[in-house]
Amino acid sequence: MQQKDNPQAVCSSTTLVVPPEMVHYLRDGLHNGIGNAAQAISQVVVEAGHEQHPEWYREPLEHFDQIRALLDLIGWDATGPPAEVRVDMREHQQAILDALRVEMMVGDADLEEATAVDAERARRGEPPKREATTQRVLALNKFVASVEAQTSTG
Repeated sequence: MQQKDNPQAVCSSTTLVVPPEMVHYLRDGLHNGIGNAAQAISQVVVEAGHEQHPEWYREPLEHFDQIRALLDLIGWDATGPPAEVRVDMREHQQAILDALRVEMMVGDADLEEATAVDAERARRGEPPKREATTQRVLALNKFVASVEAQTSTG
């Protein structure tokens, strides 16, 4: 059984097992990614001559479709208690890695803001969150590192 403070990606051949405590972060990163893909599609729409160049849409639409397919697989929203998710890495590797990297950037930003957040929480009489934020970001970084290591050897 995997410990919550040390989540590891488990790959068996081409299947990635995402531990329950990491599914939320994957989903969150995918939602960010689908917004970025939609913006890329929007930028093509405003380009002069886009009607004559459907190939300009190809890459952003493929990215959008990859993210949408993975959200369809893992669920667009959490329904019920967290559960592990099994994902075919041959099909979803790029979307997974992109989403997790986005979440790492979000986590890094949360760490940078932790002192200010705790100061605001103290003013409201709430306990600090720095330690929980640090543990969350460390667990996410370990998970991402294990996914990247397994994809580079797979």
